[in-house]
Amino acid sequence: MAPLLPAKFPRSKFSVPQEVVPRRRWPLAGAALLAGMLLLALSGCGEVYYYWQAGLGQWDVISRRRPLEAVLADEGVAAETRRKLSLVVKAQTFAAGALGLPQSGHYRFYADLERPQVSWLVVATPEFSLEEQPFCYPIVGCLGYRGYFAREDADALAANLSDRGLDVLVRPVRAYSTLGWFDDPILNTMMAGAEVEVVGTVFHELAHRRYFLKGDTSFNESYATFVEEAGLARFLESGAAVDGQDAARALERWRSMQADEARFLALVETTRGRLTALYASARPEAEKRAEKAVLFERLRKDYQSVRGSFTIYNYDGWFAQPLNNANLAGQGQYSRHVRSFAALFAESGGQFEPFYQAVKALGALPPAEREAKLAQLEIQGAQLPPGNISQQP
Repeated sequence: MAPLLPAKFPRSKFSVPQEVVPRRRWPLAGAALLAGMLLLALSGCGEVYYYWQAGLGQWDVISRRRPLEAVLADEGVAAETRRKLSLVVKAQTFAAGALGLPQSGHYRFYADLERPQVSWLVVATPEFSLEEQPFCYPIVGCLGYRGYFAREDADALAANLSDRGLDVLVRPVRAYSTLGWFDDPILNTMMAGAEVEVVGTVFHELAHRRYFLKGDTSFNESYATFVEEAGLARFLESGAAVDGQDAARALERWRSMQADEARFLALVETTRGRLTALYASARPEAEKRAEKAVLFERLRKDYQSVRGSFTIYNYDGWFAQPLNNANLAGQGQYSRHVRSFAALFAESGGQFEPFYQAVKALGALPPAEREAKLAQLEIQGAQLPPGNISQQP
């Protein structure tokens, strides 16, 4: 089984109870299933069980698939679900025509898993580092997370890692992609968010289908997040109506959502910087441990001081959970290089096809050279005006 990919940003609407519910995803949930079965005879007991539960979980998903056309025609399916599924069809058509994303072999089926999440994700970091514990898989390489279809399995791994002194995070996941290994269905777990989020999930997952770099979590997730955001902007600017609003109001609301997300990320990035400086210092471990707790409490207080500025979303659920390095690492996987890809998109003339070719070329660089180029692009990206990613050339 390939790793669970964390949902992008857990957040809560003002109008619903606050809870820790990540938005999505798990690219590669079953991508290594086939390869995993080949490794069973060579693996230790733990690895055998891991791939076994992955295979069973993936089979459960596949066995529940129904052709999308049949679901859309079934009046026994909730009207809201059918409406969102129709929007997914529209989003796929737009993605293929306007965003250069693949359409065949994806989202032709619907699967109701009869549960609110598809899987559970584990992220771990050392006590004094924001670098993720790597988990290695066939085909996709070593990535910064491991996922399970059952919560108890994720909790067991988390407990084991915690006993070894690591910071850990376990969180639910709503969607995943197998990168073309299987004909992935739309899941009921993807339908829980607002319509604009459903469309964003489609763009994000299809971006992974277009390009995936083996062994680099932050690169892959930042790239897909950028495509999601740029694609959503283009989709709404094309006149698409979502969430019961006309295109103009939907676009305005989405930009407010992006502003809320930016406020949250600014807080997280400030704390990441403070922690990075602390961990790099020569202070004794006991002092680092005490100051680490102070910095996480400061993050909570900083959030409360600006909470009133959030207009669509808040992050009360995220701040209600125990916070540690793994929480920040999980967020960083999705945001670390987004500005860099925005700059690369601008260099590509705001055109998706040249952008994908540039992403592929960037991914082909040796790791150190790739990181240096991303750092250079981030400086350029920070200078781009707000909303630049959606601008037509």
